[in-house]
Amino acid sequence: MAGYIKVIAGEMFSGKSTELARLIERSLIAGLSVQVLVPEFSNRGSSRDVERRLRDMRGEWQITPVPEGRGAKLAELVRPNSLVIAVDEAQFFDDDLITFCREWRMQGRQVLVAGLDMDFRERPFGPMGTLMCIANEVMKVHAVCTQCRQQDAFISHRLSSEADQVLVGETNYTALCCDCYQLVLRGAESSRDR
Repeated sequence: MAGYIKVIAGEMFSGKSTELARLIERSLIAGLSVQVLVPEFSNRGSSRDVERRLRDMRGEWQITPVPEGRGAKLAELVRPNSLVIAVDEAQFFDDDLITFCREWRMQGRQVLVAGLDMDFRERPFGPMGTLMCIANEVMKVHAVCTQCRQQDAFISHRLSSEADQVLVGETNYTALCCDCYQLVLRGAESSRDR
């Protein structure tokens, strides 16, 4: 049986992990063994959406933390009997994840990947851009803009001035639509000009 890669992408608060959990539930109902990979350092101090939703599910599943999102570790960590491999917070993995996703698909496994498609500067985040290109299917999900509360959000806007690409924590971000994001950018530019 041919495998496939499905990518669920979007900004923060868009329901990526919730959709991933829904797909995992379907796999468990079908009697498939599931392994969920998460980068160890992305723990936000609360239970993960995926883990919380799967807690009461019957079937063969496990969550495996991957130290620092290092893809090279995946060869040791992924069980040979895992028919479904789900990756949450994929943006925090290195590019080795791309190679493994291709290999798992060639082995006939179902690969489910969820992650931020862009960082706060509108750049592809980690391996997500390439994963979206090689995927058999891509699902873009969106939060509601937290500012106007009318349009779909398109970006995870950083609330602090921290410049590093990775800044883990939900309180550091808000989800903005294109219009509200442009207003925030213009406001930042005008305050710099003063």
